[in-house]
Amino acid sequence: MDLTDDEALPLPPPFMFECNDCTRLLLDLANKTNADTGCFTEQLAVAKHLADVHPDDVPETHTRRCDQCPKYRTLPDAADAWAEHRARDLFLPETVARLM
Repeated sequence: MDLTDDEALPLPPPFMFECNDCTRLLLDLANKTNADTGCFTEQLAVAKHLADVHPDDVPETHTRRCDQCPKYRTLPDAADAWAEHRARDLFLPETVARLM
């Protein structure tokens, strides 16, 4: 599968390679992506891990080009999902990360 630069997985931040769980989850995601077999479950697993285990590394609210952040901000019980949404920027291309 040939990916454009906008679709390719970005290089994650260094802290993710220092965490064994992050490394394993990223490898699972990369393997599924390379096999072109769908990787939604793997995306969710990485985002949840980041939000749960590395909350200080989750990016702040998106301030541009994000239709999702304003929606999450208005939902009273969406803090976890919103953190996972923002964490997706650390390991997915922006065009994919901001879909959910």
